[in-house]
Amino acid sequence: MAKRNLPPLNALRMFEAVARNNSFSLAADELYVTHSAVSHQIKQLEAWMGKKLLNRHSHGTSLTSDGQQLFTTCIQLFNTLENCVDKIKKQSESMMLTIGAPSSFMANWLIPRLEKFEEKYPEVSIKLMTCNDLKMLEKNQVDCLIMSHTQQETIPKNITSIPLLEDRIGPVCTSNRAKELQQPQDVLKHHLLHTQSNQNAWAMWTKQYGLNIENAKHQRHFDHLNLMIEAAASGLGIAIAPEILVEKELLNQRLVAPFGFIHCGSFFSLLIKNDDLNHHSIKTLVQWFIHEIQPQT
Repeated sequence: MAKRNLPPLNALRMFEAVARNNSFSLAADELYVTHSAVSHQIKQLEAWMGKKLLNRHSHGTSLTSDGQQLFTTCIQLFNTLENCVDKIKKQSESMMLTIGAPSSFMANWLIPRLEKFEEKYPEVSIKLMTCNDLKMLEKNQVDCLIMSHTQQETIPKNITSIPLLEDRIGPVCTSNRAKELQQPQDVLKHHLLHTQSNQNAWAMWTKQYGLNIENAKHQRHFDHLNLMIEAAASGLGIAIAPEILVEKELLNQRLVAPFGFIHCGSFFSLLIKNDDLNHHSIKTLVQWFIHEIQPQT
């Protein structure tokens, strides 16, 4: 095979950056090199080509006709190379998934089920990241995001929202305290426990029963849902919590739900960028979630 007759590739890279930015300084900043290093590479490239490629001006640079021809080709080739490299990287990383979710959902619903997922799909590696910010999904910092939102909230068109579970809330407390609760208004006689993540939960629940949260005698506030649940289980009052996030405590009877749960208008959904929907690992995760939320017969 004949030897390729190509100019220094590092010089081409710097030329493309200068031409794209119309500036030696901006190209140097982008490539993390000095201004003089860029200038040296351009001179080397022009010497190899035997052509002047760039004109320097006080306000920046401009391309000669030869430089414009070379720049157009560089853009096409670099774009092709960049897309190829990105595709290869995604293929090699396709079995690693980063799931973003609120800490309460992660601790109380996802983590207890994670072992079952890993046993069923050992080829998919899961990384968990605490977050509740759609921007992290848009910036590819997570591969998918679990969050609670209403149907009225706008989801960007480039993202698919897959509803998983209704966000149903209700009062939970110890069985001993529940004996003192004959009617919904009885909760107002006790310490009501709040969490920072859903400060309006009690107001929403009491309004459903024609009650006013302002009539509650005592109220306590917690930064995290887990702390509020622990406080309720320790007998410090009545917590208001999502049903799916206290299912473990209800099953082991650390807590009971004396009045059941009501739908609060929100859903826990799995958000995925449209471009990623056909990735094997993403499809595997979606199928597993759907299986987990279906009633077990």
